[in-house]
Amino acid sequence: MAQQMNLETETVQFLKQLVALPSLSGREERVAQAVEQKMRALDFDEIWRDDYGNVIGKRTSPYSGASILFDAHMDVVPEGDPRDWTHAPYGGEELQDRVWGRGSTDTKASLASIVVGLGSIPRQSFSGTLYVVASVGEEIIEGASLAKVVDALQPQGVVIGEPTDCRLGIGHKGRARMRFSVFGKAAHSSTPEQGDNAVFKMPTLIERISRVPVPQDPWIGQAVMEPVQVVSSPYPSASTVPFACAVTYDRRLILGETEQSVLKIYRHALSDLRDWGLELEEVSYTTYTGQVFKTPDFHPAWRMEPDSAWVSLGKHGIARGGIRPEVYTTPYCTNGSYSAGVAGIPTLVFGPGSIHVAHSLDEYIAVDELLKGLHGFIGLANVLGTFG
Repeated sequence: MAQQMNLETETVQFLKQLVALPSLSGREERVAQAVEQKMRALDFDEIWRDDYGNVIGKRTSPYSGASILFDAHMDVVPEGDPRDWTHAPYGGEELQDRVWGRGSTDTKASLASIVVGLGSIPRQSFSGTLYVVASVGEEIIEGASLAKVVDALQPQGVVIGEPTDCRLGIGHKGRARMRFSVFGKAAHSSTPEQGDNAVFKMPTLIERISRVPVPQDPWIGQAVMEPVQVVSSPYPSASTVPFACAVTYDRRLILGETEQSVLKIYRHALSDLRDWGLELEEVSYTTYTGQVFKTPDFHPAWRMEPDSAWVSLGKHGIARGGIRPEVYTTPYCTNGSYSAGVAGIPTLVFGPGSIHVAHSLDEYIAVDELLKGLHGFIGLANVLGTFG
């Protein structure tokens, strides 16, 4: 009992330390240093950082088994104006049985839990090899940095640490950013008749897009097509008739949709229109080590069969941690889009906290929820090595 209390106390204290370190995407180095230092104080066999700044810790059991990778990202979204917060966004304050601050729920609670929990459990309590990964850049490009680790280590299973209210996520919709453009002709705004204002063409395009039906999946629901940004070119413009106008859509994907299949739907449906174009937006991200990711912003959907051996082991694992096993479809996109959606590796999403608190003002994690997640992760580590 004393050992368990020490483990729980250490997890809470480490979370407070992590939250107190700002770690916007591309600026995760201080958190990486803290994770590496903590791993070195625990019972990891090997600890290293890859070229992209991901921190990896490895532990091997005396018993043969599968290699299982546990991931939680280090980066957080911007906090906005700190004056709007009741609790300092990077205070790491523990008050009212909660730890407050940006990233406390998304997803430093999971990060603290997998580092301390999986770095402390007896080697005789698990089989195979455990990899604990603190990844970079997830808030910018889901899966891109974890892909480098997965491809290098080739694990047999992956657990993504994200806020699931300690439920077991067995799949989620994918995500793509699609840019539709309409084109006109530039002119001085004092003589607009000499040009062709592209802005006037945009309402027709948006209306036509809204009439294109989106597909449905019986397991993860209906695809979503939502406009999130409209920009004319040139921008900003003081006195030029726009020669182009672009609208960006956030497209939530269902199982089986690919880059080509999604683009084909809209190119076919809008084929009678003139002077327009469609492409996937490209996203670029520079890590704190100077490495650059540049890739289409497309992340496929995925799902594990609820009655599969992998999911059954996951349910057994969190039950061993004292959690009633409940599976569900995660409503947001994660690094699992690569591990499961691209690489086809059995994957679960699990972690303490609620997605409804993530990215919000006065983000927090309840201490009892954090510790519930800690024991859930330990339970998963105890059993998943027997997979296969």
